[in-house]
Amino acid sequence: MTLIRQAIQSDERSVYDLITALMGFPLDREAFHEVFVRNLHSKSVLYYVAESDGTIVGFGSLHIELSLHHVGLAGEIQELVVHETVRSKGIGAELVSRLEEEAEKQGCVAIEVTTRKRWVDAQRFYKSVGFRQTHVNFTKELKR
Repeated sequence: MTLIRQAIQSDERSVYDLITALMGFPLDREAFHEVFVRNLHSKSVLYYVAESDGTIVGFGSLHIELSLHHVGLAGEIQELVVHETVRSKGIGAELVSRLEEEAEKQGCVAIEVTTRKRWVDAQRFYKSVGFRQTHVNFTKELKR
């Protein structure tokens, strides 16, 4: 059985491992730590993990903010990842469901998610849990 629960600081290493596996490259550990801790304590960011037999096997984040084009609060799933060994077992759907519940509790009028064009399986997954493709997303990296 999988437990979906709010993330805690001791989950950071497992979340880092999931995110870097998804991205396919390592991230700066110190910078990751700073963002993780700051968001963990933010009232507008919710972190949830999926835990199976004491092991973190999934992670989802929901960022909530006022949006003019939604004329109210909107939630954005910024990260959602399930360990490759347990995909297609409903864990991602459970995480999305929990994030949707939390968005509704917070008064969100909509929830959005963006995924990479090449991640066709992810696109298929989001459609299967009720999302519609309504936007085209553009990203521009900025110099640090």
